[in-house]
Amino acid sequence: MTDKASSYVILWASQTGNAEWIAKNIHSEAKERGYVGECFGMDAYEKAQLEKARVLISVTSNTGDGDAPDHSLKFWRFLRRNKDKEYFNNCKVAILGLGDTNYSNFNNTAKKLERKLKELGATVFQEKGLADDAEGLENVVDPWIEKLWTTLPNVLQKQSEGVEKLAEKVEAVEIKDENPYSANARSTGISPPVEKYLNLDNSLIKETNGDNPYTALNRSTQIAPSVEKYLDLDNSLVKGEKQPLGHPLTVDFSGMQSGMQLTGMPRVPAASAKMTRLEVTRSKDELPSISCVVTPTPIIHAAVTRVQCLTTKDALKRTLHVELEVDESLEYEPGDAFGVVAPNDESLVEAVLERLVPSTAEAYETLYSVEGEALPTHLQNAKSVTLADLLRYAVDLTTPPRKALLRLLADYTSDAQEKTKIMYLCSKQGVAQFNAVREQMPTLLDILKTFPSCKPPVERLLDALPAHMPRYYSIASSPLKYPGKIHFAFNVVDYKNAYDVPRKGVATPWLDRLTGYVAARSTNKPSVIDVAVQSIKVPIFKKQNANAFVLPSDTKRPLVLIGPGTGIAPFIGFLEHRQQQFKIRKSMGGIGTHPSRDIKKEFGSVWVYYGFRERAKDYLFEHELEEFVKDGTISHLGLAVSRDQQNKTYVQDLIRKDSARLYDLIVNQDAAIYVCGDAKGMAKGVQDALVEMLGQHQQLDAVAANKLLIDWMGSRKYLRDLWA
Repeated sequence: MTDKASSYVILWASQTGNAEWIAKNIHSEAKERGYVGECFGMDAYEKAQLEKARVLISVTSNTGDGDAPDHSLKFWRFLRRNKDKEYFNNCKVAILGLGDTNYSNFNNTAKKLERKLKELGATVFQEKGLADDAEGLENVVDPWIEKLWTTLPNVLQKQSEGVEKLAEKVEAVEIKDENPYSANARSTGISPPVEKYLNLDNSLIKETNGDNPYTALNRSTQIAPSVEKYLDLDNSLVKGEKQPLGHPLTVDFSGMQSGMQLTGMPRVPAASAKMTRLEVTRSKDELPSISCVVTPTPIIHAAVTRVQCLTTKDALKRTLHVELEVDESLEYEPGDAFGVVAPNDESLVEAVLERLVPSTAEAYETLYSVEGEALPTHLQNAKSVTLADLLRYAVDLTTPPRKALLRLLADYTSDAQEKTKIMYLCSKQGVAQFNAVREQMPTLLDILKTFPSCKPPVERLLDALPAHMPRYYSIASSPLKYPGKIHFAFNVVDYKNAYDVPRKGVATPWLDRLTGYVAARSTNKPSVIDVAVQSIKVPIFKKQNANAFVLPSDTKRPLVLIGPGTGIAPFIGFLEHRQQQFKIRKSMGGIGTHPSRDIKKEFGSVWVYYGFRERAKDYLFEHELEEFVKDGTISHLGLAVSRDQQNKTYVQDLIRKDSARLYDLIVNQDAAIYVCGDAKGMAKGVQDALVEMLGQHQQLDAVAANKLLIDWMGSRKYLRDLWA
């Protein structure tokens, strides 16, 4: 007789797919090790029969500023309502959290979950892991899972032998001297027997002091000088076309030594996705299908009706403001957000397919059904899709790779030296090089370009690539002012990384191209481009507003709105709403000697703090903000301009300057505080300024002041909508 549990339950809550992927891999390995259990998303907790669970493992991510993922809201309601302090008395738990230290409420969901489970009687059998996406999730996730296999036997009984000594099985690869005739060696150099012919008289091939233009790697991205002069000859078949997609990565492999043992590689992801070829096909000329996309609410195809560029041509960022026409049945409040279903860049998809798929027909016309016992959420609707559909809408091609992806790619790399280099990148010995790869923000194509002999089947990539996620945007309009319309503003993400390699976002460049690359503004008031009715449509869906980032129902309550850059966008919706509410109230008339004055008392003060770099280039919504000041919607407008004068000014500087008046407004008049924008710098700066305000005017030390701010967050007095 044993007091150990006979089975386990794994619950996951995922916003971007990482927590789901990790949880299902733990589940898969546990079964291989001889354990028995089940794995559920948190909102399917009722299937898990938690009241009977004796071992519970939870993997949870966060969204926004430490909020629970959308797929766990039902589960959290269940926990909040559960007052039985003995509910989990017989349950042992272990929590793995995925967070980001760019947000002040780092891994708040995991901490809160463990605390709540303990309140309900649970006992922790392994210390919680708090992984940090800013540093690389693997740094915590891999050791935590490795430790799990040593602590789990203390609380859980195996039901079968499982794989013999899997816990001790560490794959080791010995590094051997590189063969100068291998594909990898020839891609970066010229073998010694050939090199001696470089400088013969009349040879077209000349030795170079730097990168050799005749190597296979360089010839894949550029044309050698001796050939380039023939490009413009009449009838030449060699054309100087656009720069090829894909950029080989800059990786220092000098640390690889002959005879070195590589250890600590991740397991190859289990083969869960099975692609079944269907008898029917689709014409290549047909529009791409988004039928495989999984969204929490129904997709609406919203027509673009207006678009304008809010910044000048020489501004640091290009910012667009777009109006969409939506069905009036899509109800929203200012502060709500919506998701845009944007595809991966088409040229990137084409290049990956060209590399991995033998024919155009197989890539674009053959239809498949993706099946499997434990399919991840993002593949569960892929029942009649082409390979192109999957690469456009199902999997992420641009997120830095997990080690597990590299480990899988190594198995499909035919050149021995290339394979060893990939194994080195995902080993303990190559952690510095792996981090250097991630810093370059490579696409899948970049990795394939770096290792030319790597050709994985698309079916296996489905097991290792992350989910392709929708992009979320705050609504920047009020339904009272624009019924049946939603506005939103965004910066077009297009930049060069530290290695001078161009990188771009997914949705914002796509939206820019879709709307015709409208001209940058030339005056302080952008010109509005009206779009032909129904000519451009964007697939969108409404996002659940779990953190209540909306206006208070009581119009008397004062507001403090803090939003530099595009963080001002949702507050334009707030201000339009207050403006329209006042007009509606005024149209109803008043009772008494001074009706206008009495009506004004029904609306609290609104203080706005907005920051930008240069007034002439990127002062977004300048005309609208001036109108709000003029008609009294804004009581106080603080502008932080960071580049127009010698001393840079940021929104937190203005908060410090106005701390006495803000303290009275926030503490004595119960103003609600809203912060929107960058989590990494601005949000922390604002938090510090508020802590200083409380220290100066309420004599609180930093710890007590931060605790009070956390309490304000809990009571919805202090709300933040942040992104990293």
